[in-house]
Amino acid sequence: MALIDIQNLSFTYPNAKQRALKNVNFSVEAGEFVVICGPSGCGKTTLISQLKREIRPEGNIGGKIYYGGKPINHILEKQAVEEISMVFQDPENQIVLDTVLHELAFAMENMGYDIRTMKKRIGEICNFFGLEKMLYKPVSELSGGEKQILNLASVLLLQPKVLLLDEPTSQLDPIAAKQFLQMVYRLNRELSMTVIMSEHRLEDVFPIADKIIFMQKGEVKHIGNPKSISFD
Repeated sequence: MALIDIQNLSFTYPNAKQRALKNVNFSVEAGEFVVICGPSGCGKTTLISQLKREIRPEGNIGGKIYYGGKPINHILEKQAVEEISMVFQDPENQIVLDTVLHELAFAMENMGYDIRTMKKRIGEICNFFGLEKMLYKPVSELSGGEKQILNLASVLLLQPKVLLLDEPTSQLDPIAAKQFLQMVYRLNRELSMTVIMSEHRLEDVFPIADKIIFMQKGEVKHIGNPKSISFD
């Protein structure tokens, strides 16, 4: 059974004449690395946002989304928040506190985690990402790449099963982008984390993806592995 199964998904924004998503169908297996690509305005961000209930835009939705075999709207809110995490395009928009440590602790504090658990998880995530020397550094002094790594580390502290990324390298320089994507690749391969990412740097993500979904005008045009997919 697929971890995520999307069936005939359609979506229309309020007052829009055209559907942003049109009869989208695909599934994602646990541990899979899926990249959604296509021209600007093709529906990538709209599609990914449908999987994150807390940020789902207003509009008319049709079709079904299943998570773990259940309709995604039937999943308890706490489970949805913890198990499906997301990193956005702009590193600045996701950070809310003043230091790296405070930012790392923020989500766990909101979820009511005890101090012991928080310390343990922060220690583990700092070791994985190499953030030990940055813990007390003001966020304002971080580079764009460092801020996006911090965003990634922060959402992982809830130990999600699914990581959603919406054009996460769009604001990064080429070197920072490659470093970020390699970190995501490690999460997928070493921790078997399911990754669903929209991305425009195809030359960097094709070698690390298991499945490519190509969209155009709200529709899925091609699905396949990076070696077999054709954009003709």
